[in-house]
Amino acid sequence: MSFVFSGLFWGAIVVLIGLTIILNGVLGIRIPIIRIVFGLLLIYWGISLLLGLSFRRTSGTTAFSDSRLESTEASGKQDVVFGRSTIDLTGVQLKPGVNRYEVNTVFGASVIRLNPATPAKVVVSSAFAGVRLPDGNTLAFGDNTWLSPAFKPDSAYLYLKVGVVFGGVEITAR
Repeated sequence: MSFVFSGLFWGAIVVLIGLTIILNGVLGIRIPIIRIVFGLLLIYWGISLLLGLSFRRTSGTTAFSDSRLESTEASGKQDVVFGRSTIDLTGVQLKPGVNRYEVNTVFGASVIRLNPATPAKVVVSSAFAGVRLPDGNTLAFGDNTWLSPAFKPDSAYLYLKVGVVFGGVEITAR
């Protein structure tokens, strides 16, 4: 719950209170600021419980910000929550067998770049989301699998698992 004690949180609260006073004084619009703050805290707490995140900046987590990641490692995990991330996997060096990489996007946006010459199997699960796969297919609900042209199940390949909830993901292979 360290986010509640951060300057970002209290700065946003002070700005909201100021806007509420101005809107009430000038336009006569009353906004229930206490209810809104309480609701936002409940949403924050629920998401952090669901995802096991504390919204502290750790490697592999993008929260409330933009990030760019270029990886040569064929295994890893990237979580994007209330942010935007570009994940460049075009330089991935595959190890023998299945190389697993996972990207989860919740209330955010991710762009994942793959090398078309890299054997890859991309499995996407989405709910209330927008996903664009390299072959042009789109997905809003459910699951879909995309296989790169170089994919062969009996050789080394990248297994990319993508989960999206209330967000957007674009996967490109160029």
